[in-house]
Amino acid sequence: MTTVLALLTPDGPALVDPAVPVLRADDVGVIRGESVFETLRVVGRRAGFVDAHLARLQRSADRLAVPLPAGHEALVDCAVGAWGDEDGVLRVVVTKGGTAYALLTPVPAATVAGRRGVTAVTLTLGLPAGLRAQAPWLLGGVKATSYAANMAALREAEARGAQDVIYVSTDGEVLEGPTSTCAWVTGGVLVTPPADEVGILPGTTMGVALSLAERLGVAYEVRRGTVDELRAADEVLLLGSVRGIAPVLALDGVAFPAGPVTTRLGEAFEAALRP
Repeated sequence: MTTVLALLTPDGPALVDPAVPVLRADDVGVIRGESVFETLRVVGRRAGFVDAHLARLQRSADRLAVPLPAGHEALVDCAVGAWGDEDGVLRVVVTKGGTAYALLTPVPAATVAGRRGVTAVTLTLGLPAGLRAQAPWLLGGVKATSYAANMAALREAEARGAQDVIYVSTDGEVLEGPTSTCAWVTGGVLVTPPADEVGILPGTTMGVALSLAERLGVAYEVRRGTVDELRAADEVLLLGSVRGIAPVLALDGVAFPAGPVTTRLGEAFEAALRP
């Protein structure tokens, strides 16, 4: 399987040739980056946690004043229905210019490898932890296609010999990754920052992980935490829809173990994705 593209037309979702452009040159979603998206993992001919992703898509669209067209939800089934048994990455995109589509591609090999663990560096976001929550126009917690800064951060990590990033605030608090949610384990307790308080994206995978933690009897806290606490943790993990729950094996050059809480949650997450 290579690529599947489903486009929302006036008659509903339809499969189209992925090689044929579907965006207009004057779409403000392209010109100004005012588009929203969600990324879902497809396993066993089923997209994972669709309702949570579509709800977050709606929240992002509301923040950017992007109207979600009627029928955009059906793009998921349209694309997945044309996919095979291979695991896939499904991106649902809605632009402010009125285009909605779902693009389904294979999971990159590097992403699969990352499930065994990644190395990361801390990079400053350049803002105090509470600022974006107090300044909604800075769009903290919005999943928009304006990802240039996120990609630049990942390139900086690569230049430093690492694979991923954990953003920290200027006042020393842990925030999130460019494409993931951050958590850590101290004394057997899983900790992750509160998205609303520090203006980060509410992670769908993090939400699933907290439900799994309850089922597994893993204690957790949703609270603010410092970089020093992160560096002193027993385990550090990054969570994302496609890579899943990945242990951080080194942070700023200091090795970390792939500990038991991360391992149990990762295995439970993979099982939850299966039909």
